[in-house]
Amino acid sequence: MVSSEAKAFAHPAVIARLAGMAAEIDALRVLVAALETESAALRARLAVPAKTPENSSVPPAKGFKVDRAARRRAARADGEPAPKRGPKPGHRGVSRRRVHGAAVDVIVPCRPETCAHCGHALPAAGGTVVRRKQVIELPPVRPVVYEAQRWRVRCPHCQHGTVGRYPAGYGATGRFGPRLLGTVAYLHEEHHVAYARLETLLGELFGLTISEGTLVGAVGRLGQALVPAAEAIGEDVRQAAFIGSDETSVRVDGQTHWEWVFQTETAAYHTIQPRRNTDVVLTFLRGVIPKGWGSDLWKPQLAAALVAAVYQICLAHQLRELRYAEDAEKAAGRTAGLVWAVTMATLLREAIHTRNEHDKDRLDGATYASAVASIEERCDGLLAEELPNGCSRDLQKRFVTHRRGLLTFLHHPEVPPTNNASERSLRPSVVHRKVTGGFRHEAWATAYAALRTVADTARKRGQPTFATVLKAAGTPLPAAAKLTT
Repeated sequence: MVSSEAKAFAHPAVIARLAGMAAEIDALRVLVAALETESAALRARLAVPAKTPENSSVPPAKGFKVDRAARRRAARADGEPAPKRGPKPGHRGVSRRRVHGAAVDVIVPCRPETCAHCGHALPAAGGTVVRRKQVIELPPVRPVVYEAQRWRVRCPHCQHGTVGRYPAGYGATGRFGPRLLGTVAYLHEEHHVAYARLETLLGELFGLTISEGTLVGAVGRLGQALVPAAEAIGEDVRQAAFIGSDETSVRVDGQTHWEWVFQTETAAYHTIQPRRNTDVVLTFLRGVIPKGWGSDLWKPQLAAALVAAVYQICLAHQLRELRYAEDAEKAAGRTAGLVWAVTMATLLREAIHTRNEHDKDRLDGATYASAVASIEERCDGLLAEELPNGCSRDLQKRFVTHRRGLLTFLHHPEVPPTNNASERSLRPSVVHRKVTGGFRHEAWATAYAALRTVADTARKRGQPTFATVLKAAGTPLPAAAKLTT
């Protein structure tokens, strides 16, 4: 006889419910297995160190900022040398010197009137200067308004009226004299004083009332006037023995554009373009095949590097990537990859040091040639090693691909081992972008690029930037003029 409990379990509704629960359990088991797989993958990712500005090409602004004391404590805990305080090696100290002779504008004689011993009155002449103390001061600065008046004079012979001409410097730059225009452009473009702050600065320091819109237009016109000079500098760069290049983002009319720099030891050409592709490089070169090219491994940059007679990849970037490989291989417990990353980084640093010693005439030709041959041989050995899968192996493949551009600087004195010069050329533009936020119109972006080209080239050539900008603004008006009433 079948029990009532058995009859209840045999009910179709119960059987359907049990089947549904079994299917739900199977689905949950599949979900748990997927979650366990995902968890294992996440744990593996957590074992890989994060990329920072110290171990990769991540920009410094995106890195986690810690105070210097914490960095020093962390370095000591890891057994590494702590970051050095103070100036960098080779920094020359600077001390203020006393101004002598005719360069002193105002002399204040501090003569005693009575004798400190007996109280008797001292003579007004004679005596000896025993001590000097100088104070440098700025006089009050006020704008000088020049008014050129065109007179009509009638000829007593033929009665014809002849009108005089404005002298040089009047009317060419609107209501701004060249020195004022050069000062405004210099403060905004070189020292990144935003137009709103520049308006306040001119009003409080010089008593000038100039609107932001007027300042924008004046600086833009000066930049546009510098375009021909910038193009001439660009031609100098194209014909150079070695060209370094880099790019950074910039905002133009609310859109992301790119500021490119193509620079040599004595010149730098800046251009702002809406693209970051190969066409920008080829447009700049204008069919010229560069003799030497240096850059990072961004593909558009390599388009020029691979056709150049010689090229050099930036070793500063590669050393940071090797540092990341060290951290990753250590975290993964891959000893072979860790040893390879450390050895390769040591070799690249040795190569840079050897080149620096040779440039300082501390290595003669034969010793330098022997050192270079040893470095090349050891580099080939490292690139031929068998490595397990990991970051070190990925870098090894990269170096094999770009072996021709890895140690070029050891054989060509005009080739630097890093692309730091290009990054230094772009650093003021990065600051300018953060301060101003970008440009409202492409014309002003073009003007800024022209001014940066002229100013950066002046810096490389050891010329004063303000004097260069002032020369471009026009012939300054005389410092003093005959006042009429």
